[in-house]
Amino acid sequence: MGEEVTLTWFGHAMFLMDDSQFKIVTDPFDQKVGYPLPEVQADVVLVSHEHFDHNNVSLVKNFRHAIRKPEPFSMGPVKIEGCPSYHDDAGGQKRGKNIIFKWRMSGLTFVHMGDYGEAGLSKDKEEFISEADVLMIPVGGVYTIDCERSKEIIELIKPPIAIPMHYKTKYCNIDINEASDFLTDHADFKVCPSSVTISAENLPHKTEIWAMEPQET
Repeated sequence: MGEEVTLTWFGHAMFLMDDSQFKIVTDPFDQKVGYPLPEVQADVVLVSHEHFDHNNVSLVKNFRHAIRKPEPFSMGPVKIEGCPSYHDDAGGQKRGKNIIFKWRMSGLTFVHMGDYGEAGLSKDKEEFISEADVLMIPVGGVYTIDCERSKEIIELIKPPIAIPMHYKTKYCNIDINEASDFLTDHADFKVCPSSVTISAENLPHKTEIWAMEPQET
């Protein structure tokens, strides 16, 4: 496997991780969300839960596996794990279940929290995400944790890179909050383009918040 991973944010909770030999897409959305639908290929598609803004796997071309359960899955050198969680703070009674996904590729550990909505972070979930080099975390509230809860989790886990997701932008048609409150709490955040290259060697020594621009085409 390569030594670098290119990470692309298409908007909402949809990312592509590509190390030139293996590609993972997370939570592909459909047209109702409002973002431009990208042309994207992947080996594996991760689906944190079965809502229209996260489970449009038909958008992704040539994928070999769509992972919809938290059981461990391996393909080649990549091992994917899932941690069951809830989409709300009422044990799933409002919006059902959610999966936190974790995987390692090219020497980096990625964690995607999906639509995590629990009021707290249990010890098992804390342990599960504690090794994250790159943490993709919702901040928009309403259907997920809000900026305060996401800030608490980031301060607890201290990942080298934290990327906010699932918030209101000029494209997003879903009634959630903007990222402004979250970013105000992190005055030293970095504005990044829609695609960035990450390697184990260039990880920051102190947590950085990367506010990415969604890919427009």
